[in-house]
Amino acid sequence: MKKIKFVLGIHNHQPIGNFKWVFEKGYKVAYKPFIDVMSKHKSIKWNLHSSGMLWEFMVQSHPPYIKALKKMISSGRLELISGGYYEPILSVIPSADRAGQIKQLSKFIEDTFGCKPQGAWVAERVWEPSIVKDFTNAGIKYTILDDVHFMASGLKENDLKGYYVTEDEGTSLSVFPISQRLRYLIPFRDVSVCMEYFKQLANEDKDIVVVMADDGEKFGMWPGTNKHVYENKWLDTFLTALEENSDVVETATFSEVLNTVKPQGRIYLQTNSYFEMGEWSLPSSVQNDFDRFVKQNEFTPEFKPFIRGGFWRNFLSKYDEVNNMHKKMIRLSRKFQDKKIDTSSDMKKELYAGQCNCAYWHGVFGGLYLPHLRNAIYEHLLKAENLYNGKFGSENSWIKTDFDCDSVDEFLYESKNQNIYVDAERGGSIFEFDILGKNYNLSNVLTRRYESYHKKLREAIENNNVADSKEFTSIHTDAVKVKEFGLENHLVYDWYGKTSLLDHFFGNDTGYDSLYGVKFKEEGDFVLGIYDSKLDKNGLTLSRCGHVWYNDKHLPVEVTKIIKPLKFDGYEVEYKIKNLSDVVMNFKFGVEQVFAFSEKTAADTAEIKNKKDWKRKDKNLKFDTVVSSSVNCDWWVCPIETVSASDSGYEKTYQGTTVVAVYEFTLDKDKEFCFKIKTRIVD
Repeated sequence: MKKIKFVLGIHNHQPIGNFKWVFEKGYKVAYKPFIDVMSKHKSIKWNLHSSGMLWEFMVQSHPPYIKALKKMISSGRLELISGGYYEPILSVIPSADRAGQIKQLSKFIEDTFGCKPQGAWVAERVWEPSIVKDFTNAGIKYTILDDVHFMASGLKENDLKGYYVTEDEGTSLSVFPISQRLRYLIPFRDVSVCMEYFKQLANEDKDIVVVMADDGEKFGMWPGTNKHVYENKWLDTFLTALEENSDVVETATFSEVLNTVKPQGRIYLQTNSYFEMGEWSLPSSVQNDFDRFVKQNEFTPEFKPFIRGGFWRNFLSKYDEVNNMHKKMIRLSRKFQDKKIDTSSDMKKELYAGQCNCAYWHGVFGGLYLPHLRNAIYEHLLKAENLYNGKFGSENSWIKTDFDCDSVDEFLYESKNQNIYVDAERGGSIFEFDILGKNYNLSNVLTRRYESYHKKLREAIENNNVADSKEFTSIHTDAVKVKEFGLENHLVYDWYGKTSLLDHFFGNDTGYDSLYGVKFKEEGDFVLGIYDSKLDKNGLTLSRCGHVWYNDKHLPVEVTKIIKPLKFDGYEVEYKIKNLSDVVMNFKFGVEQVFAFSEKTAADTAEIKNKKDWKRKDKNLKFDTVVSSSVNCDWWVCPIETVSASDSGYEKTYQGTTVVAVYEFTLDKDKEFCFKIKTRIVD
C-alpha cells in the first residue's frame, strides 16, 4: 500500500456589488468557522484562493482572520493561490487585462502575507488555451481545472491521479485535475465514504495525487450546510479521520506536489468548464433535451466525458444583456489601451471591477438575474468611464459603430453627463441609458425568458411537490425548493427584448390588464422591425414604413421618431405616425419604455388616464424619472418580474418597470399624428 497525497483547495468569493450583510454572513457561517476548525488540526495542509474584493473585506472588517491565515502560512500548512483580482472569466477579457488582474492579486497577497503565489484560480474553471501565456507572463506556475477538462481530451478517471503539463506557443503551465467524485462527496456524504475512497486509491502501487478544490461557501453558507458541517462536526470529523489515517493519506499543498512529484505527461485541453456550466450555457430550448440525453446515458459512464453542452461564450448570444455588458467593458478596455492607461491607475481598477464574472452568466449559480449585481458591473464601468472623460474629455456627439459585434452598426451618444445607445435594427430602440453622475444604467432591465428549469418548476407545482428553500440538500439533486409560493403566476415570457422607445400598435380592444402577461395582440410590425436611420443636426432620425393589421387588412403606416439628447440627463423624441393607406384608420398606439429602478414600489403598478406626464421617485438612487408627453395620453405602468433558480431555490425578482404612453387617434389618408415624449432625470 502506498500513501496518497490529498490536496484540499478552498475557493472563497463574493461578487462585486453583493450586499455587505452577505459578506458578513459568509464570514460568520462559513469562512471563520472553517478557519477555526482548521486551526485545531495543525498537521493538515491546505490551499486557499479568495477573490480580491473578499480579501479587502477581510482586511478591513476582520483582521483576526488575516492573522490566523498568516500563522498557518508561516508554519507551512497553507498555500495561497492567485487569480484574477475581481474574479473575471479570464478567457473573455482582453489579454492585457488578464495579466493586470493576476498581477494585482499576486501583489496583494505578497504585500499582505509576505508570500509569492505560484498558482492561479480560473474563475468557474472556464478554460481556453490562450490563458497559458498570460499566466506564465504573470509568474504563475500552475492552475487547477475540473477532471472533465482532462477526460474530454481522452483521459480516463484512472489517469487523473497526479498533474499534467500543458503549453501554448512553447510556454508551459502545470495543470491539476479536480476530482468530481470528491467534489460531490465533500462535505455531503459520510466521512467514512470519503475515507473508503482514499483507502481504495492507496491500494494502487503507484504515486497518487488527488485534488478536491471547490467553493468554500459549501462549507457553511449553502442551505443547511452550517449545521451539517459545524454543528454536526462533519469537517472536524473529516480532518480527524485524515490525521488518524496518515499512513494511508497525507495532505499537501499544490507547490509541494510540484516539487516532489513528476508530472504524468503533456496534455492539450479543450475549451471547457465544469460539466454543469456546459448545460447552463446551452440555449434554454434545448437544455431539457440535453438533460434527457445525459440521463439516458448515465449507466454508461465511460461515455460521459464525451458528452458536452455549450461553452461559456454562449452566454453572450443567449442573453443580449450579457453581451451588452461585455461589449461595454471591451469598448472601455480598448479606449484605455489606446491611451496606455497604467495598470495600477484607479481607471484600470474600476474597469477590472466591472469584469467580475458573476453577473455575466446564469445557472444554479451566476448572478445575471440579480439586478444589484448587474448594477454593480455598470457602476464600476461607468466610474471608469467618468475617470476617462475627466482626463481625456468626451465627444458629446453621436457616433456610428458596431457596438454589439453583430456586423450591424449601432448609434451611440456619449457625453460627460449621459450615454444613450440606440439600435436601429431592434425597433429603433434605446438599449442603454447611462446617467454618468449616478454611475447608473437606467436601461439595465432583464427580458423575461423561458428557462429550461421552468418546466421542472411547473411540474412540481402541478404535482404539489415543492419544498421550503431552507431544507439542506446538495445542489446536485432534483429537489424543487421555492422561496415563495405562487411563482407559476409570474412565469411570463416577452417575445421582444425589453428596451425603450418600442412602438406598439395595439388592437382597439386591448387594455391595461394585458400588459404584465404580454397577452395583447400586436397589430403592427414595428417592435421587431428595422428602422432606417439618419444623423444630422436635428438628432438621430429613425423611420420605418411598415404595416398594421386593420379590419383584416395589412395596411401601410410610417413611423418616424427623432431622438434628441437633452443638455443634461435625458432625451426628447419627436414622433410622427402617418397613414399611408387609402383607409381611415383608428389607432391605439403605445410607446414603451423600461426603467431599472432600484426597487419595486406601489407606483410600479398603475393605469393613469388622460395625463401629460408620469413621474417616479427612486429614494435609493436619489432622483426622479419624469416622462412627459406634449399631448394627453394614458399611462400603463407595470413591473418586470422574473422567476429564476439559484442554489437556494426558485425565486421571483423585480427587474424594472415598463411604462407605456398610450395614444388613441384617427388618421385619414396621408395624415399624420405628431407628438413629443421627453424623458428626464431630475435630482
